[in-house]
Amino acid sequence: MLNAHFVLLLGALSAAAQQATFSSQSTTTQDRTVFHHPIKRVAVIGAGPAGLQAAAKLVEHNFTVRLFDRAPGPGGNWFYTDETPVRESYPDTPIDEEAYIPEHLPATHYYEEGEEGITLEDRWKEHWQPRPVWDNLHTNSPAVITELPDVPYLPDSPWVLSNHVIQRHVRAYASLHNLNANDYPIVSSSPPVTAYSTRVEKLEKIESSQTWRVTVRKLERLPETNQIKASWWTEEFDSVVIATGPYVAPHVPDIAGLADWSKISDAGQYSVYHSQSYRRPERYQNKTVLIVGASVSASEIARDIAPYASSVFASVRRHENVPAFRLRSFQRFPSTTQFLPEIAHFESLPSEARDQGIKHGNIHLKNGSVLHGIDEVILATGYIHSNIFLPNFTADGQPTNLHWTGHWIPDPTLAYTNVRPWTIGRYQSYAFAKVWEGTAHLPSQKQMREDYDNGKYHFRGLFSSAPAEALFRQYVAWLNNESLENGGRFVEPWPMQNREVFVYYSEREWIKGYTTLANFTDFEQLPSREWPTGKADAWDAIVYDDHDW
Repeated sequence: MLNAHFVLLLGALSAAAQQATFSSQSTTTQDRTVFHHPIKRVAVIGAGPAGLQAAAKLVEHNFTVRLFDRAPGPGGNWFYTDETPVRESYPDTPIDEEAYIPEHLPATHYYEEGEEGITLEDRWKEHWQPRPVWDNLHTNSPAVITELPDVPYLPDSPWVLSNHVIQRHVRAYASLHNLNANDYPIVSSSPPVTAYSTRVEKLEKIESSQTWRVTVRKLERLPETNQIKASWWTEEFDSVVIATGPYVAPHVPDIAGLADWSKISDAGQYSVYHSQSYRRPERYQNKTVLIVGASVSASEIARDIAPYASSVFASVRRHENVPAFRLRSFQRFPSTTQFLPEIAHFESLPSEARDQGIKHGNIHLKNGSVLHGIDEVILATGYIHSNIFLPNFTADGQPTNLHWTGHWIPDPTLAYTNVRPWTIGRYQSYAFAKVWEGTAHLPSQKQMREDYDNGKYHFRGLFSSAPAEALFRQYVAWLNNESLENGGRFVEPWPMQNREVFVYYSEREWIKGYTTLANFTDFEQLPSREWPTGKADAWDAIVYDDHDW
């Protein structure tokens, strides 16, 4: 219980902070980052679990917020639909391919059916990119670490949740915070917060004003005229949150002959395709299926189709060092799966057999054997990072130079949701709001750079590879210290009982001994199973595969 003197002290600190948010009277500019001007307008790109939390917290802290997402509604990768994405490219589309933007903005265009050789259906799907979620997908993490704040699951919910339950959960959070597709501003005179079916095409820093210019394209289907209306425009912001997630475009491996096989169809359906298009298992009744890959989608799709298919093969690349979580995926393949080595090449199909699908083709494996009689090939080969609009875009699509809070070190008015959104996302969203309102301060850019280069507080990826409990403690201590000094609400540590539930879950559902106390707080080698294991991240329990299939 806080005593009265402490409460008065906090109130005084808060009042002082509100008066000197962008002043450097208390510290020099050498000690902390000072922004060019007050942050008032913030763009959030991506309306998945991370982006929704960031937008909600920023609105709560009185910023003018715009939430952009290419999908018709909130959910991110948990936005399930029977629609399948536009067919993937063979080979991969270059990740630096820029989007078309009219020379003069704002601009409007009405697309007709078949214009530029593209159907309206494909144009619509290319724009919003239906998510790679199948009907029977269940999370590979327990409910206790797959839950957004303010909208708890029912007490009797199973700890392994279907994608439909999670989708409703995310929509409930969006609606609670007035961020769903059909929500309007609470104050009618306020500008709208959400912009769905609106894709960010370009992000650039305007040096003269030190603001960010966002160029977007919105598509609207016009059934009465059988057209699609496209609108392009720009908006400017003081800060931007990138919440697009790590997996944007499907990856097609560069295997000789695969591009040729990808053109073959049987009864109007392609016989080779990426797992992003998988939806239901009934299609595989009495078929012989080859799954390429051994990560999450590979094993879970194999489990889904095994009761229907006559045979399921899996081509697996061996690795000398396999993280325990990936090993868990490998072990979840159904017992009837027949494992094969890596594919060497796809032999060219004879022209007379091409109208019968691929079942008469030969697939050569790296051990010298040949596979024959495959009806369909599912490429569960992961995804690549292709957010070309990012200013710190790298060859592999990963953002670089990120402070552990998620702020971009060269310019902390740009931030990334680079932690697990279900658990640490609430802390990071609060950090964004506090830093930009002036009730929390980042170190100087020089200090952030030194820490980054020295490996201190070094969290490169879009999902932290550090043990999460340590990151929880770091966020709690830092946020509360900043609130004590500058004003603001205190936060509580992540509940210990949630950790205990997770430990029990991982022991039963993953690998026994996975979350020893040492493993939970440090990088420790796990006991060997069929494959040697690497250093584990107990919280990187994401649904989709990485590029390293």
